[in-house]
Amino acid sequence: MTDVLAKRTLGRTGIRVSPIGIGTGSLGADPAVTDRDAVDELAVTTLRTALRAGLNYIDTAPGYRGGDSDRRVGMALRGGWREGVVLATKVGSHPAHPGDMTGEAATWVIEQSLEVIGTGFIDVALVHDPATMGPVLEAGGAVAALERLKEEGKIRAIGLGVQNHEYLRIAIESGRFDVIQSPYDYNLLRTTAENLIGLAADRGLGVVNASPFLAGLLSGVDPEDIVAIRAATGMWKLRDRDVARARRIWEWARDRNADLRALAMQFCLREQRIATTLIGPRRPSDVEEDLAAATQPVPDEEWDALAEALPTFPASAPGGEAAVGPYPPDG
Repeated sequence: MTDVLAKRTLGRTGIRVSPIGIGTGSLGADPAVTDRDAVDELAVTTLRTALRAGLNYIDTAPGYRGGDSDRRVGMALRGGWREGVVLATKVGSHPAHPGDMTGEAATWVIEQSLEVIGTGFIDVALVHDPATMGPVLEAGGAVAALERLKEEGKIRAIGLGVQNHEYLRIAIESGRFDVIQSPYDYNLLRTTAENLIGLAADRGLGVVNASPFLAGLLSGVDPEDIVAIRAATGMWKLRDRDVARARRIWEWARDRNADLRALAMQFCLREQRIATTLIGPRRPSDVEEDLAAATQPVPDEEWDALAEALPTFPASAPGGEAAVGPYPPDG
C-alpha cells in the first residue's frame, strides 16, 4: 500500500512482519451471521482480505472463538496461502489444558495446533497469560518444551503474551524468549508499556502490541456507546477511568474534526520499536477501515496538538504495570 505498511523485523528472530497484524479473537463474530458454515466463510474471507493487502502476521490461540480460531486460520491458509505468513499461536490457555504451564501440556498444545491448522511449523509460540512465571521457566516447564520444539523446527520463536509487566520483564531478562506481546498498554489511552518496549528492543526481542483501539474506546465511536454495546452483549466491563479518558480524547477529536481512528492506529505505528500491532477484525470491512486509518495522512500540526492535549485529559486506570488486567472495575 504505502511505506507506512513496510515490513519490520521481529527482533533477533529476523522474521519480517507487517506493522499491522491480525488478531483472531473476534474473527467472524458478526451478530448477523450465526450459521457455523457462514461464520467459517466470513472468517476465511476476512483473513484473506488482510493477506491480500499485505498483512502477514496472524495471531491465533486454540481457545479463541470457542476453539474455532485455529481451525478457521487453517481453512484460510489452505491452497498456498501459508507461504509468507507469520503464524503465532499460544500455549497455556487451551480449553483442554487451561492454565497448564507444564512442558507436557505445551508440547501437546503445539502438536494439536500444527494438526488443526494444517501446517508443518508455527512461527511464534507464545506462553499465554500465566498466573505466575515459576512453572513457565522451571525445568520441565513450558519454555523448556518450547526450546525443544524450536530445536526440532516445529516452532521458530518463543514468546510471552501477558499484560503483567513484571512477567514481561522477567521474560526479557531471562534470555530465553524471542518475542513479547503486550496488550492494552501502548495506545492513546495508556503508554505504560513504553519502558518495556525499550528494554525488549535493547535486548533484541521482537515486540507485538495489541489493542490499538482498546476494546473500541479509541475507534472513533462515542465511548459511551461502546460501553452500552458491551453491556448489552454481556462483554467484560471497561473501567470507569479508561472510559472517562477515552471520552475526553473522543471529544477533542470531534471538536477538531480529527479522525480518531486514524490517530489511534498511527500512534502505535509511529513507535518503530514495535514490530507489529494487532487489530481484531470481525469482517472484511473492518480490515479495510483499519488500513484506511493506517494510511490516511495526518498533518504534523495534528500530532503536535494531540501531544499537547493528552496530558490535560483525565488519567487512565493502571494497566499491566500494576499487575492487573483490563477487566476489573475501578476500586
